[in-house]
Amino acid sequence: MRKSEKKFTEQNLINIKKLFYDKLALNETRTTTRSGSSLYAPILYPSAQTEKSINRRRKYRKAIYIPITAALSLCLVTGAAASAGIIDLSSILHFLGADRIGILQPVHQVSEDQGIRMEVIGAVRDGDTTEIYVSLSDLTGHRIDDTLDVYDYRVTGGHANNAQIIHYDDANKRAIVRFLIQGKVSKNRITVQINTLMSGTSLQDGYNVQVDWEQLLQEKQNNNYDILNQDRISGLGGQTDIQLETDPIPVLHQDVTNVPVEGIDWMHISNMGFVERKLHIQINPNNEIGEYNHGYFYFTDEQGQKLDIPQYSISYGHYMKDGVGYGGDYEEFVYDLSAVDNLDKLRLQGSFTSISEVVRGNWKTTFNLSENGLSKTGNVQLDANGASQANVTLSVVGVTLTGEVLSKIRMEDLSIEVHLKDGTKLSGASGFLQLDQDLIKWISTKTIPVNDVSYLLINGEKVTLQDK
Repeated sequence: MRKSEKKFTEQNLINIKKLFYDKLALNETRTTTRSGSSLYAPILYPSAQTEKSINRRRKYRKAIYIPITAALSLCLVTGAAASAGIIDLSSILHFLGADRIGILQPVHQVSEDQGIRMEVIGAVRDGDTTEIYVSLSDLTGHRIDDTLDVYDYRVTGGHANNAQIIHYDDANKRAIVRFLIQGKVSKNRITVQINTLMSGTSLQDGYNVQVDWEQLLQEKQNNNYDILNQDRISGLGGQTDIQLETDPIPVLHQDVTNVPVEGIDWMHISNMGFVERKLHIQINPNNEIGEYNHGYFYFTDEQGQKLDIPQYSISYGHYMKDGVGYGGDYEEFVYDLSAVDNLDKLRLQGSFTSISEVVRGNWKTTFNLSENGLSKTGNVQLDANGASQANVTLSVVGVTLTGEVLSKIRMEDLSIEVHLKDGTKLSGASGFLQLDQDLIKWISTKTIPVNDVSYLLINGEKVTLQDK
């Protein structure tokens, strides 16, 4: 082949790269999820590109010929780009420290459904914890905001998990969610699937509920009620000693009243009255949005001071939606007012969390994630008499505590210091997550140099470490 007499310039390389990526975009094989969404290579397929436009490009594509000299230079460029994961992680995860970004394996798997794009950006697995960073952005509206809640999701591997928004990019309307999965993963293949997203969350507190105390007190001994069958109960919580298996559960008749709570449009008070000297307030949430919203009532005195009154709540009932049966259509709040002298002086108020957007879909990606197995272990006594012993595992991501006593430990009571051999330390009084009854994880804001750690201090107790 005759050597070209023209000088190869940087602009030539830019043009070649553009042709190369165009060609890849035309020939790239897409993997379709069960929902019909596709997984695109992020840099090759703009998020706003539609199926129609892709087909049009395929129809009119032309063969591309690249000179050997240029092709060699192109291989060097694309090879370097591939080794860096195509996209610079620091451009998206800029709020993380460089050392943390440095241990992440680039992923860049994308799934789109319902006009929302999910991209798994990067992840790290330290043996017992998998940390995955996912971006979510709305391509068609404004359903992704800084109140985003990943409500229904699944990540393969592990037995405990947590998903929380850790950063919101207002300029790009993009939320970054961190998934933490605790437990050994038997394979390197990880699947992230999201089924329901919620946003537009607002807390509404101090709502006054108009109560006709005079009528309630007149009817105090005359309210009719039902005894619930066990199969109708879907939830029980609060201060109660009720034994679901043996004790009768009284609840008010359903839908006797329709009392709205001003400002709360997703539920109404469907009955209110006394049963066995306890005040019952029954609400009937809207099936569409009420199943996601939640709240509670509480009492204040005439000066607005909140009163500590024993109460519990019970969810019950069934309803059908799209051919699927659900439980917990009704919720009943029960208050023991036996210690209150002047009931007519009480003020009933409410605190409610409302969701404005619920998006159901199928966002799913699968990727390979190898293990960073560097870790050290030890144990710690969390109380003076040695009864609360926990096993400790240190990794590049953080510290894992396991033990039967951990269900009794409050997160706010824990503190940790990671002491390095050079005399410096990493410390934190926050970052603890209760991932299971017998498992607590502390996530360090900085990547931990495991081999450079001398010892830990947990609640002031020194933890000597050894290789795992």
